[in-house]
Amino acid sequence: MTKNWKTAGLAACAAMALAACSSESESEDASADAGSAMSVEEAAQEFSKLEKPQPGQYSLKVDVTSFEMPGAPEGMLDQMRSALEGAYGEGFCLTPEEADKGFEEQLGQVAQSGECNFSRMDVDGGQVSANAVCDVQGGTMTLDMDGTVSATGSDIVANTKMDAQGQTMEMTMRMVQTRTGDCAA
Repeated sequence: MTKNWKTAGLAACAAMALAACSSESESEDASADAGSAMSVEEAAQEFSKLEKPQPGQYSLKVDVTSFEMPGAPEGMLDQMRSALEGAYGEGFCLTPEEADKGFEEQLGQVAQSGECNFSRMDVDGGQVSANAVCDVQGGTMTLDMDGTVSATGSDIVANTKMDAQGQTMEMTMRMVQTRTGDCAA
């Protein structure tokens, strides 16, 4: 995961939830399941409505509120939950250069190579609501995101369902990002 993904809770959420997107996709059906997919340009136009984030130090709290994977070995779900929740424990510094890029670049990274198609992307004020369907090796993943994004933080809830290689996984997580001050020198 690149530093650029950390520029917003929305982008970080998308990055974590969409990490399974594979450029070696074996599924041709995910795009059809998405209904009429938005072009990257249309989705980027919606993203451009968001305020650019302010540079500075940010905290990021990830709370996995549900995680289900039938047939998973005992302890595996707790390990996955712990890894996701602890991934950003130290927070991050958002540089002026990263902040100046806004959110469109992150959207491009999510949708690159057509692996993930947005069937819905709505931005109204600071409210964000989106749905994406991604090709993953051996199946598909659906992501629904809702929340708020501002220049100094975000609060996003993401629901993910993945059906791949005969396995189903469903997860809901909440990501809260808050600007805590200037970056350490």
